[in-house]
Amino acid sequence: MTIERHHYVPQGFLKGFRALSKESDKFIWVYEKLPDRRPRCVSVKSIAWESFYYEQETETGECDSDTLERAFAETIDNKVPQIIRAIDAKAGGVELNEDDQGALAFFLGISLTRIPSFRKGTRDFYTKIAQMTLDQVASNDPSIAEGIEKYGLKAEAKTWVSLKPMIQVAQAIAHSSLKKNWQFFVPADGFALISSDNPVHFSVPREFGSIMAGPAHPLAELVINLRSNLALVCTSRRYGEKFPVIQMSKQEAKKFNRGTARAAGRFVFANQLSDGIEKLTKKYAGEKQAIVT
Repeated sequence: MTIERHHYVPQGFLKGFRALSKESDKFIWVYEKLPDRRPRCVSVKSIAWESFYYEQETETGECDSDTLERAFAETIDNKVPQIIRAIDAKAGGVELNEDDQGALAFFLGISLTRIPSFRKGTRDFYTKIAQMTLDQVASNDPSIAEGIEKYGLKAEAKTWVSLKPMIQVAQAIAHSSLKKNWQFFVPADGFALISSDNPVHFSVPREFGSIMAGPAHPLAELVINLRSNLALVCTSRRYGEKFPVIQMSKQEAKKFNRGTARAAGRFVFANQLSDGIEKLTKKYAGEKQAIVT
């Protein structure tokens, strides 16, 4: 059976932010950056997806709608939520084996590159290259230029051209993150972390100056709220143990949520209905984070 709903934020991951008001872990509160939209409690199956999002063409020109979606579902999207759920954030630090750390590292990377803003940006980049090529050909052949003018022809890259860069850049980010120091953060009791349709955000700490850098840069700091009571930071900063657990104050936890809301494309996800989260979402309505290609 062909799968239409291709998720760019895994359902299993979103269950880590399950709605407290529901007995099932299949529901979550969704907030939108649009000014006229109110929060709603919905199924994780109904959000963060697009129709045939990973569809591609085979070498013979046939349409392949399922291969990549099934590959994600059977590997990273299945394994990583299990790893996250199993993390025991205790005072002595987190125990994380090499395989699980590698899987989490790739999840960090692919979470940044599988989202619509990256894929659209990559497709736009290829479209520009194609248009430049078409313009160059037209400048050397008047008959082609005439046909372009007559029919209003424009070059446009197909959506699947972004799939290979999506994987390649994700691998580069993962490789870089494994060279950094991994620190786990636990919010204050009673405070819940949020997630979004762009669950990983990154920046270069101010102490390194005004550096424009992508997520694979050695100085870039990657932050992800793994579940409502646990966050991960991959940083060049040292902090004692290999996988330390750091207890946050309520104010520190709010900073993590601000970064998540600010980076979100359109949707913020949470385990509760909250005026504070709604105000935070609307505050950053005109902002989002994306990798520039």
